[in-house]
Amino acid sequence: MNQIIKYGSISSIPLYNCSAHQPENWYQKDSVPRPILGLTEGICGIIIEILYFPMLAVMLEKEQFSMSCYKIMTLLAIVDILSILCNCIITGWLAYQGAVYCTFPNLIYISGMAGMGLWCCSCVIAVILITNRLLDLILPNHVSFIFGGKRIFFVLMIPILYGLYFVFFNTPILFTSKYHAWFVDPMIFEGKETEYANIPHIFNNFLVVASTTFLYAVFCWALCSKLKNTDIRSESRSASTQIFFQSAMICAVNMLAAIIYVIMNYIVIPYWMILLGTFMWQLGNGAPVFIYLKFNKTLRNGVLRKIGLKVRLTIGGRLRI
Repeated sequence: MNQIIKYGSISSIPLYNCSAHQPENWYQKDSVPRPILGLTEGICGIIIEILYFPMLAVMLEKEQFSMSCYKIMTLLAIVDILSILCNCIITGWLAYQGAVYCTFPNLIYISGMAGMGLWCCSCVIAVILITNRLLDLILPNHVSFIFGGKRIFFVLMIPILYGLYFVFFNTPILFTSKYHAWFVDPMIFEGKETEYANIPHIFNNFLVVASTTFLYAVFCWALCSKLKNTDIRSESRSASTQIFFQSAMICAVNMLAAIIYVIMNYIVIPYWMILLGTFMWQLGNGAPVFIYLKFNKTLRNGVLRKIGLKVRLTIGGRLRI
């Protein structure tokens, strides 16, 4: 963003100037239309967005929103909704068109700024969320000191400001249908790849995401330690197992996406690995909605209620609709 302000427009930024060829020539040079993949991504993105909105409404209900963890989850859901717009819906449309940076420079540059900021913002929110859950588990009397009352809103300003830093002061990621991925290099000039390097993004992906994985591991260890004497058939033991697998899935997806996206921007890797990185980024923002529906009864029942399906408990404890 600071480069747009400095030069007055995206097309005026020297490293992002596409005047060497006309748009149709850029199409002929690097375009690889992927209509089936693009449509699939776009449709999946729309479905996820539709599922997210009633879930977000449940999170904002007074009963849930009064808890600090749901305030954090609400912000994460909003970031996921915006990210899906970028990495599924817009990406799907660009893939369908066979777009490269110089065919839609304004859309791709702005979407890339947003995508970069949202990814980094979500990484920090994930750290805050697991820290909140970990403190609630091992130091329940101290959770309110950091996350209680209005202090939680000051805490949530950290990821927002962190994401805005990447939007305003770092090079964006830019889509190319040639590899069906977002790179920091717009692939306009040969031999200038290093001039687009984004060191803070590397720092984010390796340090912040690694710390998230570490905190999830500590959380799972603390949870298992707390429930080690619990009967294996008990509901609490079953819940801990579900939380462990839920945490492991989220961490694995985010870690894989983070590592691949750093490597592919600086090292030549196989196309299938680049494609895997794109899918992991999409999955990292889209999977939580399904994980919540599977493992979070409060959100699941609330969503069913929002769409007009009544949920009641039978004597045996099974949910009936």
